[in-house]
Amino acid sequence: MTLLERIIKQNPWWEKKEIEEIKDYQNRFLLKELWKYRDDSQIIAVLGMRRTGKTVLLLQTIEKLLKRIPPKRILYFSFDEILGKDPEIIEKVIEIYENEILKDELKNVYIFFDEVNHLKNWQVILKRYYDLKKRIKFFISGSSSIYLKKTKESLAGRIYEFELKPLNFKEFLYLKGIKIENLNLQQLTLKKELNKYFLSGSLPEIIKENDFLKIKKYINSIVDKVIFYDIPKVYDVGEPEVLKSILSLIAQKPGMLLEYRSLASSLGISYQTVSKYVGYLEKSFLINLIYNFRGSPIARARKLKKAYLGTVNLAAGFMDSEKELLNQIPFLAENLVCSHLNAKWFWKKYTEIDFYHQNIPIEIKYTNEKPEIKNNLLAVKYLRSKKLLVITKNFEGKKVMKGINTKFIPLWKYLLL
Repeated sequence: MTLLERIIKQNPWWEKKEIEEIKDYQNRFLLKELWKYRDDSQIIAVLGMRRTGKTVLLLQTIEKLLKRIPPKRILYFSFDEILGKDPEIIEKVIEIYENEILKDELKNVYIFFDEVNHLKNWQVILKRYYDLKKRIKFFISGSSSIYLKKTKESLAGRIYEFELKPLNFKEFLYLKGIKIENLNLQQLTLKKELNKYFLSGSLPEIIKENDFLKIKKYINSIVDKVIFYDIPKVYDVGEPEVLKSILSLIAQKPGMLLEYRSLASSLGISYQTVSKYVGYLEKSFLINLIYNFRGSPIARARKLKKAYLGTVNLAAGFMDSEKELLNQIPFLAENLVCSHLNAKWFWKKYTEIDFYHQNIPIEIKYTNEKPEIKNNLLAVKYLRSKKLLVITKNFEGKKVMKGINTKFIPLWKYLLL
């Protein structure tokens, strides 16, 4: 297939055809935010973990543009690893587009480049086109978010970044066509859907998949691609297997305190290597780190950190059975709240609070038993707060306890408020 043929195939709207890849997809929530920047000159970069739907988001943006822009003024091209080895591939694609398709001066056009992580020096080339001031609007995405992050410095002031996160519970329900009309009347359905969400709900391609082994295989394909291809492509990683071992430990117990020296001893590597590898996992969106809200900012950075999975669905890749995954639900519930809040802090001294978010202590008690919060109330007093939010499995209510306004709310409801 020639490059021209490949370009034409990827742009069906030039021949008044539908975009087949998005026919069965509802619009992603982030589309509304991206749309606000459609006419700004800055390059739009969509970052995020693999398989979160970045390509679909770009195509949905194109679909909206087609209602106001002539079809041939919109170019989409997805690069693969083979094309990425050609140092002039961007110029070749744009030249063919300008001469064979547009047949006009290259200006007032929208250009979408998918998977730019396969290209070296993409930022230098886009900067050159950007600086021509011909109203060429670029949208880019890439599976290897760490590569995008590391190579965008030369585009300072010329690029806006957006993170396409895994589906939250509300977007999961929306994509499944479940409308929220009355939380209390729908609670049985919502509880059932939350259990499904823990297994496969945050990744668009598998939201309707129920087979644990298929889900596990899908998750492993994502993790292995990031760990054995994406990260080593950008950073010097001598032992990528160790990266996976660290991720596996976090998957077994999300919210664990990271003891770097203990990890280094058990894995047979140096403290410095553990620190670097944890950083790589965080930059690739496979994990999130949160910090102890104590002392100065410098002191906080030095204290032990808690590690969570980038999305709860990653846990399935490290479990032997669905039953084993279900046993991890209390930990995954805490992980889910971390993702929902985009949490940055916890608090731990003599006692502990799971999250300290916008000056409100938040504790997760995802069990069938009545929540026991005696020690948490003590932590709230240390924080000099008058409020405590306790996220439960089923219990709901409000109570003043030791002078602290305590609110209990089930997780399924909290995620939808």
